[in-house]
Amino acid sequence: MFDFDFSKPIVDFSNFEFSQLGEALIFGGSMLLIGIAAVFAVLCILWLFLTVFKLVFHDLPKRKAEKNKLAPIVVIPEKKVEETTVNDGEIVAVIAAAIAMAESENSGMKFRVVSFKRV
Repeated sequence: MFDFDFSKPIVDFSNFEFSQLGEALIFGGSMLLIGIAAVFAVLCILWLFLTVFKLVFHDLPKRKAEKNKLAPIVVIPEKKVEETTVNDGEIVAVIAAAIAMAESENSGMKFRVVSFKRV
């Protein structure tokens, strides 16, 4: 299309003519368009790859779910957790013992727990 001699500069400023400027602008514009076209071509290729991956791998969980539907469902009975009711008096006794132990450390008194009782 264009005959360019790449061995010499596009615009020779020693003998500047407007015809050389036009050739330089045409050459620069064509390089700009080629660069932009290359960038958008690569972006389109990436977009196509992502679309193909979405189509291929997006349905995979659905396919696995369909395979799992054929398998028998085993139900494991849950163990019932017994609720333990805590007496408010026990909570008060534990808090009072903790306070008494903390105060005995500061005052120099000895405090120790003598017995344990499981509830």
